[in-house]
Amino acid sequence: MCDGFIRKDAWDIPGNDILPSPVKQPDYASCCSQCQATYGCFAFTYSRSSQQCWPKTSMGSGGSATDDTISGYNQNMCSGFVRKDRWDIPGNEILSSSVQQSDYASCCSQCQATSGCIAFTYSPSSHGCSLKTSMGSGGNSNGDSITGYNRECINSMLEMPCSEERTS
Repeated sequence: MCDGFIRKDAWDIPGNDILPSPVKQPDYASCCSQCQATYGCFAFTYSRSSQQCWPKTSMGSGGSATDDTISGYNQNMCSGFVRKDRWDIPGNEILSSSVQQSDYASCCSQCQATSGCIAFTYSPSSHGCSLKTSMGSGGNSNGDSITGYNRECINSMLEMPCSEERTS
């Protein structure tokens, strides 16, 4: 019905709208199809009562509970971040331990919402999400990790500071 997207009932993702106004769609599946057909769309929110569909560039800070809306997001994508499968960035942790997230996109959203986070490592098996202040030496191969890093901060691999402004 909506391949590659995770459905979250009673959930709203505010902001990050691609279009200046919502698109009318008859149902959640049609809104998902609208997102899939819209360049740069990684998430969307659909209102059942108004049949309004808001394609989004990202999950932003993740969203919040609401009665009337259903949200969907691509669990394998994150706007503004480069994905590197089977890769780990050791050290440079923002938090003393990893946080639990359900998927790559949710871990990325956590990074985007955390000040100073320019990269992260996500473990699909443990659901651990480690937020990073830099790429350090660049990382190493690890079969159970997926790394994401802010494409604007690629210079951090060379130990150059990254701008505080990030793509969301």
